[in-house]
Amino acid sequence: MHSFLGYSWAEIASILAVISVLFSGIYWLIRHGAKVLNNAINIGTYPLRQQSKELINAIKQLSGNFKEQHEDIKRLEYKVEEQDKTILLHDEKIKRLEERR
Repeated sequence: MHSFLGYSWAEIASILAVISVLFSGIYWLIRHGAKVLNNAINIGTYPLRQQSKELINAIKQLSGNFKEQHEDIKRLEYKVEEQDKTILLHDEKIKRLEERR
């Protein structure tokens, strides 16, 4: 009968079958453990993800408000400059009228 390292081919096949079952069991345990851990992490971080989404939306709204406020400030600055010019013109007119007296 043929043998390899003192074992028959049937014994070698049995040993390989046991080793493959052990490795597949270990592989399944690792995968199952990783899935359970991943689900636990997802469940634990769900409130944080929701809060971050809300924060991002709030920041987007604020940035829109800042842009509007910046445009409003530019319009107000333009109006103030126009008013300053008008006041300077009135001051000049008043000085001329006072000089005529």
